[in-house]
Amino acid sequence: MTGIDHAARTAELEAEEARLAFDRFDFAEAWSIGRALVEAAPAPVAIRIQVADRVLFAASLDGTAADNQVWLDLKFAAVRQFGHSTLWLHHRLKARGRTLAESPSVRTAMIDHGGGFPIRIGTQVVGAIGVSGLPHEDDHRLITSAIEAYKTGRTK
Repeated sequence: MTGIDHAARTAELEAEEARLAFDRFDFAEAWSIGRALVEAAPAPVAIRIQVADRVLFAASLDGTAADNQVWLDLKFAAVRQFGHSTLWLHHRLKARGRTLAESPSVRTAMIDHGGGFPIRIGTQVVGAIGVSGLPHEDDHRLITSAIEAYKTGRTK
């Protein structure tokens, strides 16, 4: 992907994360957003919504594989460590001319491909929403579209 201003994209993603923060998050929010993700998925995806270590919603659409669950684990590890979306991490590393392997703070297996998104209550990250199965920008966009639909009352 040439011609991308990764620093600007990182800032855009930070603003998006702040805008898509929640006042509260429990099973009702997880169910609404999870259903919206299932209904909007353009191809087979695996979906997981988790607060702390508690899974509130999970679905693996027909056509997914065990690898999708591995990708979700790797995405959740990145969100947990960095407190940002995995797409943010991808662009942040690119802006600095680095790779995840070159990051000294990385101690557990993780990935910097889009599809892991933090659940924030205010400014505190309490969990994550993950999608695996699409190109990484599309995984990210599927999540943010579902959150936006929920926040504007287009999902129940």
